[in-house]
Amino acid sequence: MKEELIEKIKKDGYCRIPNVYTEAEIKKALDLTNYWYEKTKGTATNLSALTRDDLYLFNPHYKDFYFLELFFKPAILHEILMYFLNDQWFRAIPQDQPNYILQNFMARSSDKRLAMHIDSFIPYHSKYLFILQAGIPLQEQTEENGCFVAIPGSHLSGEFVEQSAYKDAIPILSKPGDLLIWDSRIWHGTMENKTQKTRWSLIAAFARWWVKQMFDYPMGLPQEIYEQLTDNQKAMLGFCSIPYVNEQEGVDKKRGYDKLLPHVDDYKPRPKAEALSF
Repeated sequence: MKEELIEKIKKDGYCRIPNVYTEAEIKKALDLTNYWYEKTKGTATNLSALTRDDLYLFNPHYKDFYFLELFFKPAILHEILMYFLNDQWFRAIPQDQPNYILQNFMARSSDKRLAMHIDSFIPYHSKYLFILQAGIPLQEQTEENGCFVAIPGSHLSGEFVEQSAYKDAIPILSKPGDLLIWDSRIWHGTMENKTQKTRWSLIAAFARWWVKQMFDYPMGLPQEIYEQLTDNQKAMLGFCSIPYVNEQEGVDKKRGYDKLLPHVDDYKPRPKAEALSF
């Protein structure tokens, strides 16, 4: 199964794995998403053109560990991510364990049509990827309520997307409990949500360890969430690849579990006067 899914991602730029999660798991995730959206809506600032018109819950893993559990659970997801994103030269972490990091995490429910775009920052044509995204539909995704659309094979174009390509995009239908994985280079967007209902999905981007995270997770993660992470999960949140303040603190960013610290505050930079000593 893993080999087939990997080949589909290579060829089409995405795959869908049905029934990865139970109905109870999805209900809990949806309930938590609705709760935290209502509790935090209106608090996000400096929104981009892509984020200001839809419903977003940013950084759900700051709110409840369960959101992370959903993405940590499926072995097939991490087998695929390790195949595409693990760095063979990151020797401080065993190669049979992930050394990629969480680059971005959000819950989203679309309203207006989302313009075609790529999430790889630049287009390029290579067998080596540096970002893959995974989505968990918490509600059914249909053409009527604004499902994900993509152009199969466009991840290999080496070009930025043209909005005129929307007419060639195909809808990717999915049900609650499915798992979608896509190459960040694929040309994709969403359809307009023509209903009066939400269509929440959880979306996580995973990247090679050297890619800049959308938010500073090692500095912002609450201590109560950090304490629930295994060493490997801490590495996936970026705690084994935090840039040092200067060369006196350290140089090698590819660090092992032995360099993990007990508290999130322990990673925060020391005052400049203390950090520098010549």
